[in-house]
Amino acid sequence: MARAASALTAIVVVTTLFSCVAPTAVAPSASAGATATPATAAPTATRAPTPTPTVTPTAAPTVAPTATPTPASTAVDPGPAPYCAVADELTPNTDYDEHVRTYLDWTYAVPGTYVPPDLVSAVSGAPMAAQRAVEAVGAAEVLARRGDPAYAALLSDDPRAGIRMVAYADLAALRAAASAAGHRLVIMSAYRSYDLQRQTFEYWTRVGGYERALRTSARPGHSEHQLGTAIDFGDGEAAPWEYADWSTTSTGGWLATRAAEFGFVMSFPKGKTNVTCYDYEPWHYRWVGRTLALQLAASRLALREHQRAGLR
Repeated sequence: MARAASALTAIVVVTTLFSCVAPTAVAPSASAGATATPATAAPTATRAPTPTPTVTPTAAPTVAPTATPTPASTAVDPGPAPYCAVADELTPNTDYDEHVRTYLDWTYAVPGTYVPPDLVSAVSGAPMAAQRAVEAVGAAEVLARRGDPAYAALLSDDPRAGIRMVAYADLAALRAAASAAGHRLVIMSAYRSYDLQRQTFEYWTRVGGYERALRTSARPGHSEHQLGTAIDFGDGEAAPWEYADWSTTSTGGWLATRAAEFGFVMSFPKGKTNVTCYDYEPWHYRWVGRTLALQLAASRLALREHQRAGLR
């Protein structure tokens, strides 16, 4: 009995304890009365791996190759040659037979007594008449323009024009070739004495000032005309200095292209002022002989540039 009583007491205690604990909610089983099977979690869908998008490479634009720029020249413009400074030094070559080697510029000059002994008419080749005591400055020396009283003289040969006998044959041949090609070559000016050049320079000094006269004329003794081998040409239609660039005209262009074949070179070509000292003059030519003239034409050197390299 005592054991039964003890058992009963234990039952009461246990019952009492359970009555004091809050009931825990139990999820109903899927099937009432069935043995509860632990819920199997729904399988998590395995996500197909997101394909890495294939990026179509954008074609690099075809860029026209940029030309590699030519580096700017770092050469310093040397400026005018040293002899393009006003002075009066006797040129080292004054022998008449060495006239090609006679260089004239702002510094070097021939003396007033330099008068070629074999001057002839540049028009006919006849011996020159006795030199006049007083020479007058002509239309060519003053670059007369249309409307000037003396302008008409520029449209035909100057009857006073002289040239050295050694150059006359080539001059005549040059003019004959020009005529055959349909071009008229007028001799506007040729030999000038020291005194005539002095008057010419003084005129230009009065008209445009000393600095301009230096560039467009020449002081006495410094002019190639005194050598007797220089010619100022025209076309008989207008003074060459009235054109924008006479060398681009029919006659001026023919002369620029063919002159060397007859021994003549343009003394003051375009773009060469730093070595010639003078402004561009497409009508002024100097006879140096066919061999040298052709060499200069091929090299594109100005005569003074050649003289500077070979003689200095």
